[in-house]
Amino acid sequence: MKKRIGALLVFVTIVLLLSIHFGNKQKHSEETVFKKEGIEFWVISDPHYIDKSLTDSGLAFKKIKQTAAGKELEHQKESWQAFINKAIEQKPDMLIITGDLTLNGEKVSAEKLAEFLTQLTDHGIKVFVIPGNHDVNDGWARKFVGEKQEKTEAISTTDFKEIFANFGYQTATNYDKSSLSYAVAVNQQYNFLFLDSNIYPDNGQSQASPTTGGTIRGRTMKWVKEQLETAKQEKKQTLVFMHHNLYPHNQLLSTGFVLNNAEEFKQVLADYQVPIVFSGHIHAQDIMTETIGQHELTEIVSSSFSIAPQGYGVVKLNGQSFDYQKKENASTVAVSQIEDYSAYSKALFIEDGERLGYEQLIDAGLSDSKKLDVAAEFVGQVNYRFFSGNDFSSDKQEADLKVEPGYQIIAENSRFLKEYIDSIIQDKNQSDNQFKKKLTD
Repeated sequence: MKKRIGALLVFVTIVLLLSIHFGNKQKHSEETVFKKEGIEFWVISDPHYIDKSLTDSGLAFKKIKQTAAGKELEHQKESWQAFINKAIEQKPDMLIITGDLTLNGEKVSAEKLAEFLTQLTDHGIKVFVIPGNHDVNDGWARKFVGEKQEKTEAISTTDFKEIFANFGYQTATNYDKSSLSYAVAVNQQYNFLFLDSNIYPDNGQSQASPTTGGTIRGRTMKWVKEQLETAKQEKKQTLVFMHHNLYPHNQLLSTGFVLNNAEEFKQVLADYQVPIVFSGHIHAQDIMTETIGQHELTEIVSSSFSIAPQGYGVVKLNGQSFDYQKKENASTVAVSQIEDYSAYSKALFIEDGERLGYEQLIDAGLSDSKKLDVAAEFVGQVNYRFFSGNDFSSDKQEADLKVEPGYQIIAENSRFLKEYIDSIIQDKNQSDNQFKKKLTD
């Protein structure tokens, strides 16, 4: 009798545990961040924030600014606060950041950036982040003191989850155990996948330098397919957010920017009818659509928030209606010692392009200072057009640019520089600053 009672109790306990497990699982799958159909989210990428506590603006920091590819690093606190204030005023439902949150993975920078983001969550704006190749286990994490660079604590994978716990990880409906990827049930129509596309050392230690390239690793790929299958069964659409690019948005700037297994991943996304992917990494604003089989898949790449004009995307998603518009933050930034921050940050970026022009032409043997000035100025202006997403132009506009003296000097003196300019001078596929589409089931 006692054995029967014992067996019955075990059976009841198992049934109870299973009912709790599957009941929680069902409840978990039904939970969504928003109960409404129409949502607005903002998306940025590559802010490369470095906290002011890590620099005294001395010689070492001045040198790093000169090699920062046109990033504005001196007044990021002010530019971030202007952006936060704008978001609080306009009240989007969500802000999404697709990686490279910090300059080079400094833990202090991540912690201070999290404080900025907390202002948004305090006002009911959800924030979701994913790491970029400069965020985790980056051996370049530095503090700049006078003429010296000093190592500072880098962000580990555990640190990233802890620091940004309130910005995606606690809201997630599912996690990938082998990466920092996670899934979010946004509403009854949409799931968002936030993917960690970075390559880390097997020993979990900081790398001497960050790995530029990225991939969707085997276990993560399996997890992605599971999430997409779940969404399919629930008759929901999925949007994907990652750091590395799915498509080559510039033929000369594709190695290390496009996923190592992009072809495989594109097919997975097409198989599950994913309509839109967001990414960053290349620092250039660009939108590109490919037809894979009979499915159209669009990638929207956000330019770096650390360079002019500090672009950010505003997305209005309502049922099957998708509307993306690029906006600019720089014009709203106020810095006491700078009369016009927008012009200041733009000049920084153009000067970086000019520096490239001078270096390449001098290396090619050009010594005429007047010709150098004309050609370098041309490089700076065309470079800015490309990275800000304003290179979508007609054949006539391209022809007009190619008869300018600056282009002619480049064509005559530097094969490499000409190839680079030719690769960025015209975007013919589609406009890079707005995109509207009716998404279908």
